[in-house]
Amino acid sequence: MTSPRSLILALWFTAVVVCGFGRTARAESPFDGKWRQSALREDFTVQKWQTGCGPQPRSSSTGGGETVSVRAEGDVLSFVGGGRVFRSNQCYDPLPSLVRETYSHAADSRLWRTRCATPPGDPRKTVMQTLVAATSDTHIEVTETGRYEIAHEDGLCVADVRRTRSFDLIQKDTPAAPASATASAPATAPAPTAAPPAPKEEPKPTSTCATPGPAARLEVRPSKKLLRAGESFTFRAKVVDRDGCPLVDEVKWTASKEAAGAHVTVDAKGLVSVPEGTPEGEYGLEATSDGKSAKVTLSISTAANYDALLAKDGLNSAGETDTASVTSFPGASIGSSEVAAEDGHNRRRAIFVAVIGSLVVALGIAYFVLRKRQSKAQALEADTLNRYEERVRETAARNEAGEAEYEAKRRAHDESVRAAEEAKAKLAQARAARAAAGPRATAAVAQPAEERSCPTCKRTFKDTLFCPHDGTKLSEKPAEDLGSSLLCPTCKRAFPEGTRTCPEHGDELAPLPGPARAAPVKAAKGKICPSCGARFEGAATFCGKDGTSLVLLN
Repeated sequence: MTSPRSLILALWFTAVVVCGFGRTARAESPFDGKWRQSALREDFTVQKWQTGCGPQPRSSSTGGGETVSVRAEGDVLSFVGGGRVFRSNQCYDPLPSLVRETYSHAADSRLWRTRCATPPGDPRKTVMQTLVAATSDTHIEVTETGRYEIAHEDGLCVADVRRTRSFDLIQKDTPAAPASATASAPATAPAPTAAPPAPKEEPKPTSTCATPGPAARLEVRPSKKLLRAGESFTFRAKVVDRDGCPLVDEVKWTASKEAAGAHVTVDAKGLVSVPEGTPEGEYGLEATSDGKSAKVTLSISTAANYDALLAKDGLNSAGETDTASVTSFPGASIGSSEVAAEDGHNRRRAIFVAVIGSLVVALGIAYFVLRKRQSKAQALEADTLNRYEERVRETAARNEAGEAEYEAKRRAHDESVRAAEEAKAKLAQARAARAAAGPRATAAVAQPAEERSCPTCKRTFKDTLFCPHDGTKLSEKPAEDLGSSLLCPTCKRAFPEGTRTCPEHGDELAPLPGPARAAPVKAAKGKICPSCGARFEGAATFCGKDGTSLVLLN
């Protein structure tokens, strides 16, 4: 059985061989070298936009003139420089939530097509299609088209984008091997059979790797592998220094709970065994060295769904990704382009986390401000409600007082109506009594003294006992012998001297300013006494027989 030390030495020797031949293979690519990139042109076509989606995107042109290194890594072109790392199997948009859906590149083609989209639950729906086209050995064009759709409470924001950037060759890389070595190769060597593209590594020269430095990172290849149920596969894990030289560090493998529950096993060398009948799905595996772990994904499919999943996940023909899962050790300075891409992703993730944290803090501040305003609004509402209830109580009290006053007036009215009914009844009884007494009694009442004087107006009347103008009882004395009279301020009736208050109203009587002897007023008879039934002229006010107030005839 092979010991771990022998296996590590074999891997180290393989790395040295790959290092020697890898550079020669890359030198044969017509694209390896230094290139100058043009400005990035972004043309936006806004379909509809709401203010809640933020500022409206605008077309612009940025950058240009930077020098980048282009390398062929299997069937993928990598562009390193100008502030970023880009591969032809990626979308040019650096949006962190974009996930590659499809990738295609023919072996003899100079076109690389990639399609990316955001997950279904992402509120910012984005679809991108990137085309990398090498029109010649000295010119490469990158064209990307896509659409952004942002769901917002105010509505939907939609904008289309087209990005273009080109690269022109500055200097090609020279082959690492001498020309004589190439010429010595047999001309009739058989063509190699087509095989899945192997992951390319860039170890340093043997002289550098002879004295490796401290551990810098843990690399596991591939980062994702698609297997059919019943197959097995060995993941390649190694620990390297900052120069990419492999180290003799032990790597331990563990399977996740889901993988263990599906009876997926992995041994100490990274050999994964998938039994028959394993359910389809993705399972996690973890490689650990010196306390640092790198996770990879194992995707299991049935034989019927294998080709569909291979195209959907954007894997190569071997069902693998072209990238590695990398974990850096503390204090390590990583210089490879792949790890630089990982660091760029970490920076973008840190920026994203910082932005989300700022939004959370802003939302918290807004919540406290709105909460304070809500408390003030509630206090104002309570004060307004109290004032309203106080006004309701005052209105109810006024209504109760008005009802009590109305009841008092209604009772007084009922009492006055009852008194009038009683007076009318008494009047009817008096009339009935006079009618029963006969004409003699009426004549006896109607026969006064021959001539009498009114103490108030000083008029002289015959055949009457009371003044028809002011209702004062007539006196048998002459008008010259009568003193001054007193007048009631309410009913204007005069009373002889010696009376202090009006017997009907109770008001204190006031003296007249002097004798008022008005000329008699001639008028047709138009009033009647309700007591005796006698008729009088319209100028008369009181009955001259019994002093009753006259009633106007209809």
